[in-house]
Formats: sequence, C-alpha cells, structure tokens
Amino acid sequence: MNHSPKHIADILHELIHEHGWEQQIAAQKIPELWNEVLGDKTQNICTVQRFDEGKLFIHVMSAPWRNELSLRKQELITKLNERIGYSLVKDIIFR
Repeated sequence: MNHSPKHIADILHELIHEHGWEQQIAAQKIPELWNEVLGDKTQNICTVQRFDEGKLFIHVMSAPWRNELSLRKQELITKLNERIGYSLVKDIIFR
C-alpha cells in the first residue's frame, strides 16, 4: 500500500467540515471583518462587543454615529455576510 502523506491544511479542512464547524470559525472573524467593512477610521468610534445567535452587538461612542450606522444597518449586514460566506449576521444592535 502506498499512502501519500496529506498536507496538514487538508486534514484540518476535512476535520472542520466533518464536524460542521465552518460557521463557528467564520463567526470568530466577525470583529476583523467589521473593521474591514467600516474602514480604519471607525475603529475609534465603535467596537464589536459580541456576536450571539445571529445578532452582532456594537458599542458606538456617539449618538450621531449610532444613527448613521443604524441607517446603514442592512447594507452592513449584507457586506459582512458576503465576506463571511454565510448568512450568519441576522441583525446588528448598536448601543
């Protein structure tokens, strides 16, 4: 028998797929993706608090920014889900 060795990345990918962990791993990328979607200038304005059951909780430092982000909520949800590759984010709660 000739067993050719597998690359570790392939083994990890198979393990993740077999256990259905793709979405949980993708959810861990949300804070990074949030900063990408909004851009570097917003990092001092708002921060990701947590992601729970499809809801992304964002702390916003000022009321005018909270209002602006609320108006763009659906656009932000769409952009995040496109980057994640799954429809994980169902709602964004700005506080």
